[in-house]
Amino acid sequence: MTDDRITTISNETVQIVAEIEVKDPSSLNDEDAAEDDDNDDDSDNNNDDDNNNDEGEGEGVEESPSSSIEENSTMKGTPNGIDANEIREGVTALVGGGGRGAGGGGGESVSVLQRRRQDSAIKNVKLSIDAKNFRVARRFSTALNSKDGSLDEGEGGGGATKRTGERMHAATALNEDVAIVDRLLNRVSQYVVVCWAILVIFSYWIVPPGSIRRYSGMEWNAALVNLLLLTTTVLVKYMPLLWDIKLKDMSAPSPASDGRRTGTMMVGRTQISGILYGGLVTQFIAVMTVVIMVAFPVPVMIDPILGSKVNLIRWCEWTPLAGYMTLMTECIDAPEYSGGKLTQAWRKKFEVSGLMSLSTICGLVFPFCTNLYVWVVVMTFSFVTYSAIIVRYFEKRKLFRLWVWSGGGSVDEIELYERARMSLTLHGVCCSIWTLITVQYFVTSCGHLIVPKTWTMLHDPAAMMIGECTMDLISKCLYMSLIVEAHQAAFDEVRRANRRLSELRNAMNVVWENSSDCIAISVQKVSGSTSSMVSPSFFRSALVAGKEEMIQNITAIVLEHSSLAVQSHQSINEPFTNSSRMKESEVPNVGIKIVRKDAFAGVDIHYSGNDDDPFECVGSENEVMTCHVASITEILAQAWQIKEDEIMFDYETAAEDESIRTKFEVKVTRLEENAIVMVVRNVSEKYRRFEAEKKFVFESTARLKDAQANRFTRHEVKNGLLAAIEICGNVREQLSEPVMSHESLLSNLENMTELDRTLHDILDIILAETMARDVIQGMYVPRMECIDMNDILGKTNGFGLNNSRFSLVCSPSPMPIIVSDKGLFKCIYGNVIRNAIKYGKLGGKIATEAKYDEATGEFELKVINLPGRGHDKLVMMGKRASELVFSHGTRLHNDTHANKQSYSAGDGAWIIRNCANILGGKVEIMFEPDRTVFLFNAPMKIHRPSFDVDKFHLPPSVWGIAIDDSKIQRKLLERFFHHAGVPATHQIVLGQNSDEISGFVNFVLDLVKSHPRSFFFLIVDENLEMDDGDASSHKIISGSECIKQIRTALDPEQEMRMLALVRSANDSPQDLALYRSRAHGYMQKVPLRGISVRETVSRFWTERFPPKDGGNQGGDNVENSITRKASVENIRDLTLISPVELLLEVEDIDSFCVQNFDNYPHYHSELWEKIIRLKGDLKTVNVDEKFTPTINLIETIGRETELSDFITIWLRIRSDIVSFVSQN
Repeated sequence: MTDDRITTISNETVQIVAEIEVKDPSSLNDEDAAEDDDNDDDSDNNNDDDNNNDEGEGEGVEESPSSSIEENSTMKGTPNGIDANEIREGVTALVGGGGRGAGGGGGESVSVLQRRRQDSAIKNVKLSIDAKNFRVARRFSTALNSKDGSLDEGEGGGGATKRTGERMHAATALNEDVAIVDRLLNRVSQYVVVCWAILVIFSYWIVPPGSIRRYSGMEWNAALVNLLLLTTTVLVKYMPLLWDIKLKDMSAPSPASDGRRTGTMMVGRTQISGILYGGLVTQFIAVMTVVIMVAFPVPVMIDPILGSKVNLIRWCEWTPLAGYMTLMTECIDAPEYSGGKLTQAWRKKFEVSGLMSLSTICGLVFPFCTNLYVWVVVMTFSFVTYSAIIVRYFEKRKLFRLWVWSGGGSVDEIELYERARMSLTLHGVCCSIWTLITVQYFVTSCGHLIVPKTWTMLHDPAAMMIGECTMDLISKCLYMSLIVEAHQAAFDEVRRANRRLSELRNAMNVVWENSSDCIAISVQKVSGSTSSMVSPSFFRSALVAGKEEMIQNITAIVLEHSSLAVQSHQSINEPFTNSSRMKESEVPNVGIKIVRKDAFAGVDIHYSGNDDDPFECVGSENEVMTCHVASITEILAQAWQIKEDEIMFDYETAAEDESIRTKFEVKVTRLEENAIVMVVRNVSEKYRRFEAEKKFVFESTARLKDAQANRFTRHEVKNGLLAAIEICGNVREQLSEPVMSHESLLSNLENMTELDRTLHDILDIILAETMARDVIQGMYVPRMECIDMNDILGKTNGFGLNNSRFSLVCSPSPMPIIVSDKGLFKCIYGNVIRNAIKYGKLGGKIATEAKYDEATGEFELKVINLPGRGHDKLVMMGKRASELVFSHGTRLHNDTHANKQSYSAGDGAWIIRNCANILGGKVEIMFEPDRTVFLFNAPMKIHRPSFDVDKFHLPPSVWGIAIDDSKIQRKLLERFFHHAGVPATHQIVLGQNSDEISGFVNFVLDLVKSHPRSFFFLIVDENLEMDDGDASSHKIISGSECIKQIRTALDPEQEMRMLALVRSANDSPQDLALYRSRAHGYMQKVPLRGISVRETVSRFWTERFPPKDGGNQGGDNVENSITRKASVENIRDLTLISPVELLLEVEDIDSFCVQNFDNYPHYHSELWEKIIRLKGDLKTVNVDEKFTPTINLIETIGRETELSDFITIWLRIRSDIVSFVSQN
């Protein structure tokens, strides 16, 4: 049971050991250590079926900087790039050797280990070979083709000079060659059998019936002896191999399967090599040929020239086998290095094999050659074609002798050498046997013509049969022995794997001893105690502190824990963070034994020791060792609590003063119920480096953002504020004069106007900057609205320049009202004009040309400026300059005007292109010799109000129901219903108090059910505030949620008679999606005019209730509808809210602020709701966008705005509203 457990542990340990990172790569071959990573992928690809667990390692574990166990899951630094299954077997050999040495029952252990190794090896037919082994193949091939046969890599084109891609391909080239040979010989063997059968049938068909007879006498006896000896030899040679490969590996019951046999027979899983399969086919044809000769009549003819018997069945056998045996001989040969990979000279191999079959088939032709000249020609042809194998033999012999074999080297070097040697030997055997067959042929067929009759043996009619049977038996036996030897030397997948595993045994010792990661194998005994073998890397500092002699000779630490030492910590559920949890009284319960290299082969982690080799108790003599033992004990305690098959956790230790903290990453794999394997990695340095890098990134990002904000503040905001301060200083000086003259009053008025314009410009710049950032981050969603292009393109005074520099040409003139995103268009146009001013000719004219093609729906904008400094260089760059202009962070002008100090990040044109992309358009700039032309094209639509608005009217039975918590909005909604055509008796506007808001849903339901033939038009504000003066009762109800409840409660017939719209000032994409999912539509709080109310209502109504005659179903999908005529009318006639009502709402907010000034934080939420209602009202009267800056100011107020900031912003808002009211 001990050996079985050791073997199971070792086979499963690979999933952990394969993740070890070698600490001292210098102990390995430098080139191999550098090239292992290149070979890991090939290993994984060749073992997909057996590495599924490896591929899934770490799943479900939070990604952290310590995830390097997954990152190094291919055991970097392993000398031979061996894949996980080879490592699995290496650990089997490593630990299993100890089991044999100490556990007794060595014979049974060896048998189990061999079976386990074969099982793992067979599952990994294509074991990966690293770059070193590929270089061996290349060096061998190079030596065969070199003049002196030197193995020097420098002369042979060492592997270090090859590219990585070539090494990766070559890593599996030897295995690929074996696989190709197997497939080729398996397929050709089928053709050989078919060819043999066809020749046998042909021989019976072509000979006269009188030439078909049974053998008798000495001929029959010779064939019978041939059959018996050949059959016996085949059975003796092949049956043990077939038994081992096909029948022996019936897997034993495993403890995990409750005694059931979980394996299957290896038939169909382990493939017979192509060489062995070819040998079986050869012997099968030979045996069946002799069976036919013994048991059945066979065609026998007389050679008309020599007068000897010709056994056609024998030549039917030799013809296909001559070529096939030669092909197998060629395939055994070592591959050649060519073009970065191992290749075979297949053409030459097939040519030699084909010539051998042609030479042999002449034996079937001789009985039919009645003419001497024809017979001589056929014989000559047979000799010429036969000579090919002799020429080929001496060619290979010459090349083979060039390579001097020292007897050492890697497994793959030995394998390649054996393949070349066996191929040469088989060639020699083939040449010798076929030469002897030729000699035998002439002796037995021509001897009776030369020697006297006293030579009775040559004159015996059975001489030909005896000679043929003798040579056939000798050739088949010799060939069979060599084929089996070649199979075992180079093509038996089990032996190939075991040879590599034998090589891996030494490699595993290097990994175990030099790995910076700690490997631990722990087994729990029946008594509850645990034995653990730990690699020395974990205790290295303690061993140094303990002044152990020859520390480099220590290969393992074996720990013996009592059951109490582990179970006492199994109740701890919180993460382990300090090794001080282990009390001093518990430490002596842990036994420790230091194992040196000379005793490592006899270590058995299941064996608790004896009197001759006892465990030592851990005491306080070595505090460092005590701390390490305590740490590994707690790690083992937590590992034994785990029930999963595989898991990873962190463990942290700290000194008593918390000054030094060490963090470990532990990966645990449960092999069986009483055995686990751990890999413990010290990741303290990695965590510290990760935290330092993260801190650096955060600080760098913060500094970059601060720098950008500072540049923006200095460049854009500072200039405007300095100008405002200067204006305030002028006003202060004029106010300090004793007598205010008329000129002073006019100057003050001019200064105040300029101050107002400057502050508005600063605000516009800030808002444009925020929009640009959204565009850069890809977060901006276009908001389509109606744009008066004449107004936007005509406002050039905002650039602080003389309007005489600018010219505007529109086609058509005036431009129609366009539907597009106003903010994006202003960003594009503003940046283009600023760039023309900055980089164009100083004081030069700037021309703007706008054109709209109604047929194609394309809007085109051109901005033309005169060339500035460096323009000639841009012209010389051609199209490249145009591409660079719109690149991120690119400036083509390195210097600016001497009298201006400005900063440019080079992102202006890039932002322009992003804005154009959002609009579905494109931008281009052309540097012509005498000017610079900026071109912007985008698809846009003309706003067209519905032509059927004048004819539209609501049904007389319609009810208009609205709810809003704002007094001004309620008055607005009453006027809205009036202009929409809802009868006064059917207008219901609610929201005056909390009762109306809370009972709105039930009120609408009752009204709808009581009027089964009426239509209902609902307009519901999204944010309904319930506030009766008591702060505790303050509550916000969602209007869209109310609509959803109403629609859900109504039956389909009732709901079909309702149009319910949500009305809100919030119009983000998320908000719009929510509104449309609950209601029939969304109506934005925009300037409402009496002449456009009916158009707005008609669009929603016809979409909800399409006309039966298929008439117009509403206007364009634009919520903010204005017309060219409306843009010049007086606001008193257009809006449904009077300016006085706005002033009353402002006074209400002023009063609320004064009353609750001392308790601002407590009442701020209510004040914020009032501000939001004011925002909605301002949007309603925002014709000609006079209130746009004010609305933008309100949007800067949030629930967390400080009192001082709120007062500053509110005074500005109040001033704008009062100024508007006084003007109207």
